[in-house]
Amino acid sequence: MEEVLEEVMEEVMEEVMEEVMEEVMEEVMEEVMEEVMEEVTEEVMEEVMEEVMEEVMEEVMEEVMEEVMEEVMEEG
Repeated sequence: MEEVLEEVMEEVMEEVMEEVMEEVMEEVMEEVMEEVMEEVTEEVMEEVMEEVMEEVMEEVMEEVMEEVMEEVMEEG
C-alpha cells in the first residue's frame, strides 16, 4: 500500500510541477516578449522619425533654395 501511495504521489507531484513550470514559462515568455516588442517598437519608431525628419528637411531645403534661386534670377 505504501509503495502505491508513494508512486501516486510521485506522479501527482511530477504533473503538478510540469504544469506549474509550463505556466511560469508561459508568463515569463509573455512578459519578455512584451518588453522586447516595446523596446523594438520604440527603436524602430525613433529611426523612422529620424529618417522622415531628414527627408522632410531635405525637401524643404531644396524647395527653399529653388525659390531663392528663382527670385535671384528674376531680380538679376
